[in-house]
Amino acid sequence: KFNEISLWEGSDEELRAGKTKFRQSLLELPKKFPSGNYFKVVEISSQGGVFKATLIVDHLGEKKEAHAEWVCEWIRSSDEKLKLLDLERKNYLELRSDKKVLYNDYTYKVLGGTPHYDTQINKGISEWAGLISKFGDMAMTGHHGIAIGDVNGDGRDDVFLCDGGSLPNRLYVQNDDGTATDVSVGSGIDWYEDSRAALLLDLDNDGDQDLVVATIAMIVFAENNGNGQFAIKGGFPGAQYPFSLSSSDFDLDGDLDVYVCIYGEGDMNSGSRGFDERSPVPFHDAKNGGKNVLLVNRGGFSFTDETESVGLGTNNDRWSFSASWEDYDNDGDPDLYVANDFGRNCMYRNEGGRFTEDAKGLGLEDTGAGMSVSWGDYDRDGTFDLYVGNMFSAAGNRVGAQAKFASGRGPDEILEMRKMYRGNTLYRGTEGGFSDVTRDARVSMGRWAWSSGFVDINNDGWEDIVIANGYITGWNKEDDL
Repeated sequence: KFNEISLWEGSDEELRAGKTKFRQSLLELPKKFPSGNYFKVVEISSQGGVFKATLIVDHLGEKKEAHAEWVCEWIRSSDEKLKLLDLERKNYLELRSDKKVLYNDYTYKVLGGTPHYDTQINKGISEWAGLISKFGDMAMTGHHGIAIGDVNGDGRDDVFLCDGGSLPNRLYVQNDDGTATDVSVGSGIDWYEDSRAALLLDLDNDGDQDLVVATIAMIVFAENNGNGQFAIKGGFPGAQYPFSLSSSDFDLDGDLDVYVCIYGEGDMNSGSRGFDERSPVPFHDAKNGGKNVLLVNRGGFSFTDETESVGLGTNNDRWSFSASWEDYDNDGDPDLYVANDFGRNCMYRNEGGRFTEDAKGLGLEDTGAGMSVSWGDYDRDGTFDLYVGNMFSAAGNRVGAQAKFASGRGPDEILEMRKMYRGNTLYRGTEGGFSDVTRDARVSMGRWAWSSGFVDINNDGWEDIVIANGYITGWNKEDDL
């Protein structure tokens, strides 16, 4: 829990410090914030010989951190050197805590004793690329999820880990002391197919956690015998490039149903999938992605594709990354939000087991690079709010701010294109819909956000936001302007 939070808004003449004082302040930053000081240029422009740059600044320390925007003005002097004319600090936020960290990394303590920790779990894609027979079976960007549940009924959570093609999936059962035992082989789930996502949930209502896995071959359903051993009961081969799974009893018949997000259409005969098969066109509003699938639970591990019959076929042509269920309108049945890459997201309102797509009407289209979605009530007003994880790109912001950006395109289309790199979006729920409060809440910059979630990480009763982010950084240092 943070003991002190300081905010600074507006202009302050004392911050327009002299050159000597400013230089000294910069030199002292590593002492005040020893964990790192990061400056990210997000906008740059020039007019009349004056250059203006906007930076996102992060100062990190063990017990305090600070975040702000800097707006700097420069001029080229007679000796061709840049001279700082002015610096304005905006949206300053400083946090102090009596604790050094909220969480510690316990990966090795929990999994370090398992036999494959060093040979599989602790290796990255760069090592596997030169060892596996077909690189196409392993997602270079690491789209491999996990599922958490109690597989053996001992009251402790266990972990199922999806992995890339040519590497077996893993099931780790938690021990009394908090460590884990690898039971993958004995449980019957150490499949070598490229697996993207999994769910541990009770599909047959017998009280134990069954398993659903989205593999490159098919959606696999496996029954738990109650002791953590699984038997394959069937599969659905019609999902050619699955990226994520979500589940809900949308028709309220007592059985859990499964929704599958399909990223890009695939060709099972050629082996091409995703970008190998086609590119998203147009890049900011692509409608040539895969077709998501709703698998309705008929009992006895029998599932049927009812996507079209229940109304989920509307706008079902996007590059879908993830989906989340929630009864946002409090009418008793779960509704569905789908986060799509390369364009608009979808919001399906459930009306007695049939769906109506109304993202635009509710103000929830969010034309960014959608990768994740989470429901919560961050302001505790009793209405559901929505946080969508997208892509934040400093380079994209710099390029998109230029007057010549997307010349020849209409203003609405340019706004949509600029949204692609703006970052994450927070929607506040109201009685009549949703409003975008991202800027006021200062939650857009989640970097390259693959996953995000509302969670009260410090147990103070207020939901915080946790974001998993990152991407591959190349060595090209050429200017982007």
